[in-house]
Amino acid sequence: MNQTFEIDSCDDVELNIKRTSKLEYRISYDDEKEIKAIVFIIGGYGANANIYFLDSYRNYIAKNFDVVAVHVFYHCFCQRRSDVEKYSAYKYFQEEDIENIKNLLNQFHFSYGEINNDNALFLANSLVKHVENLKMQNKLDHNFKL
Repeated sequence: MNQTFEIDSCDDVELNIKRTSKLEYRISYDDEKEIKAIVFIIGGYGANANIYFLDSYRNYIAKNFDVVAVHVFYHCFCQRRSDVEKYSAYKYFQEEDIENIKNLLNQFHFSYGEINNDNALFLANSLVKHVENLKMQNKLDHNFKL
């Protein structure tokens, strides 16, 4: 048996962040067995990369032991790209980051319109490729770093 629950969470008082997203719990258990324990599975950094693996692992534990296996999709769970978009990390640039990208684009005479969080990643990646090409053409020192 598999079930998913979403619950309200608490705010992060240390970082002064108001939480609006729900905490997700997924549980698995064999409803034909007497449950003897609850096992909480806490994935490490990047555990969100393959949600199918997490579900399979939890199901395996529940099926082979007399336990309820619980996966908590905690805050900051989505550290990497995931096979399920809902659990994918995304890049967000602060104003300081955008200013740094603008300065680098100007330094390399890149033409661009407005730069914001919608296009900053694309422009930064384009700049990285441009620098790599300049290095390959020996127009820029191979040790140069952005």
